[in-house]
Amino acid sequence: MSWDVCIMRFPPEIGAVEEIAADWDPPSLGTGREIRAALDACLPGIIYTEDGWGDYEGPGFSLSTPVKEADDAPVTGATLFIHGDCESAAHAALAVADRLNARAVATGTEGFLTADSAGSAFDAWRAYRDRTVSGGEAA
Repeated sequence: MSWDVCIMRFPPEIGAVEEIAADWDPPSLGTGREIRAALDACLPGIIYTEDGWGDYEGPGFSLSTPVKEADDAPVTGATLFIHGDCESAAHAALAVADRLNARAVATGTEGFLTADSAGSAFDAWRAYRDRTVSGGEAA
């Protein structure tokens, strides 16, 4: 089970994804080349597979992200699929969002990830994962 983080240039005036207008057209984060460069800068040692995925092994976590766009193709969003048990994963996700001048939202959260909320958001996901994987009731 992964903790999924979506990175986009969400409208700066909104506080939650639910506030996005139905006709919102997300602006580009950059080209495929620029997205891979940002990932390289934030996740040293990330490896790209032939099928267009970036895989990273961090301290206490692993991360996978599809980066299939051509070098010059515009990209409007990036998704990070995070596995592991370390809060440093939340900091890595924020570093990627910051590098792309974007905002991040994660599964199980109501608002956007910030330096203040990322740790508690990851802890909440980890508690949910542990209940789900162990067969307990999920909230």
